[in-house]
Amino acid sequence: MAAKKTYTIGLSKIEVGAIAEDGGMGETLDVLGYTYQDTCTMTQEDPETTDHYAEEVDDPVISISRGGKTNFNFSIMNPSVTVLADLLGGVGTPGTGSTPDKWEAPDKIPVVEKSVRITPEQGLKFEIPRMKLVSKINATFSKSGILLIEVAGTVLQPTKTGTKKITATLMTAADVQA
Repeated sequence: MAAKKTYTIGLSKIEVGAIAEDGGMGETLDVLGYTYQDTCTMTQEDPETTDHYAEEVDDPVISISRGGKTNFNFSIMNPSVTVLADLLGGVGTPGTGSTPDKWEAPDKIPVVEKSVRITPEQGLKFEIPRMKLVSKINATFSKSGILLIEVAGTVLQPTKTGTKKITATLMTAADVQA
């Protein structure tokens, strides 16, 4: 029997939340905002190979490979002050009454580690229990420009024993409707 063909296309949402207390995949994840068109990417770096040679032969006697790291990149185009604080650090204070929402930048760039779920329009949904997120502001203040929060994520080894660093699951009808 032929294997079912799966095509992973588009982006439905990116959800981010706290890593579970046991070091596994977080259970409470929130959408950060709209993802700017064509910015969500997943790439794996080339594996690193170390060859060990003997004086007596020309070819390697042993060759050891280490997998390249996996990176995700995306840009948020409508961040709230809370999202700014979550990604860039500092303090995000929602407004009340006549007081507007406010974000105050941190004095030092924080280390941000979160659980992340990438849900496409169809195909494979990706869950990453532990990802380091480094974010920066990229804004063009013009009629054709927009403020973006550019996020660079590096997949890290989960701290929970037996948990895989990435899980790709074929989407169900419930995923499509969510």
